[in-house]
Amino acid sequence: MDWGPTDVLTASPDRWDNTSIWTGDIIKVKNGFLLYYTSRDGNLDDGKTQHIGCAFSKKIDTDHWEPVPDFRVKPDGRYYTQRYVPGDVSIHSWRDPYLFRHKDNIYMLVTAKSVSRPVKHNGVAGLLRCCDGLLKEWEYLPPLANTGFFSEMDVNQVFKNPHGGYELICSTGPDYDSVPGTRGTGGLYAIHSENLLDFNGNSPRQLLSHESGLYAFRIIPELGGEIIGFDHRTGGIRRSGVKTGWKSVCRNFLRLNV
Repeated sequence: MDWGPTDVLTASPDRWDNTSIWTGDIIKVKNGFLLYYTSRDGNLDDGKTQHIGCAFSKKIDTDHWEPVPDFRVKPDGRYYTQRYVPGDVSIHSWRDPYLFRHKDNIYMLVTAKSVSRPVKHNGVAGLLRCCDGLLKEWEYLPPLANTGFFSEMDVNQVFKNPHGGYELICSTGPDYDSVPGTRGTGGLYAIHSENLLDFNGNSPRQLLSHESGLYAFRIIPELGGEIIGFDHRTGGIRRSGVKTGWKSVCRNFLRLNV
């Protein structure tokens, strides 16, 4: 595997994303590429509040992405707690953007918190819908999945199952895992649904445990649906060798000129 340029986008004291930048999603549009990413403003709240930003480049293999100055997706009252909640094992969840299309609409998944669940069970897959055609204005929808089994549902993505229906995946750590039958082992979970916009009907099932050594899992349809992840023991990205056969949902944004 050949790695491309590193440090393609860095935090800046002159912007809102002035502390750190992590976990993003790249889509191809008509005139280039958009990189959606997570960051924080150290001067806001307690300095740990997470928001979603966006950067643009005409090429994907570049060492320079230009932040979009007027783009910032913030949590609203349907999700999130902006400050520490006593007893919660994880806080400040508004990250890991992932975009897809469905029936002429554009949606974004985010790692989020429910305001209706108790602590340790309030991790959800947040769902937003684009409402301006330019990917700047977003409508906040009910969670795509609100199972009550997770304190964190990290790096959410959706895929087609070739046998029918769809799969939502998420990563979670052992301390954040209350799924019955898996003994709090954490790892990669999947939820099946016949409806791409609602995964609340079925229980999560574990695909790989945290003991696999991987986290922040992604599934690569071009590799037979193979599961890859960040090696939390040695660092770097590692393939698991486990192939799901799952296919990509619609990720075609070539009609957009932004």
